[in-house]
Amino acid sequence: MHAGSHLAPLSSPESMTTLLLANNAIMLRALSRYLGKRQASCPLTLQSPEWLLHAPDAQLPRQPVDFALLDCSSSDADAGALIDALCQRIAPRRWLLIARPGATALTQRAARLGAGGCLLAPASPDLVSAAVALVSAGGQCFPRASMAWLMAPAPAPTSNFLRPGSTASG
Repeated sequence: MHAGSHLAPLSSPESMTTLLLANNAIMLRALSRYLGKRQASCPLTLQSPEWLLHAPDAQLPRQPVDFALLDCSSSDADAGALIDALCQRIAPRRWLLIARPGATALTQRAARLGAGGCLLAPASPDLVSAAVALVSAGGQCFPRASMAWLMAPAPAPTSNFLRPGSTASG
């Protein structure tokens, strides 16, 4: 099995598709086995991340994509461009990002664009499978350090009214 192969033919518009966009053959094999057992009736499509940037419209899934995994960690393509292409060309209902360590800005961007989670590479197949199950079910998983900005209290408003010596009143 390799990236670019289809495990199930694209089927009726009523069915939902799972899209795995990664270059890591070991992870793809483990995930396709896991997802095949969990979602036997859903088409599973494997492609490289770069496919998002170059695939003709005729090759894009015709039915809604329920879940997508985008592994930017092993791609030479611009990760931001891959995320944009995923959101604009595929618009999956739920998606998970795998990024290189230190990709805090990329993780935050993915969260703002609707990602359900992000893992930092390298991630074990078991960890990826657990994250896929969580995000597929509507949960979220993000690296704590990357998402600290979400948990930080909002900065206090600044106002001239609060400065010592001000005679202004509200």
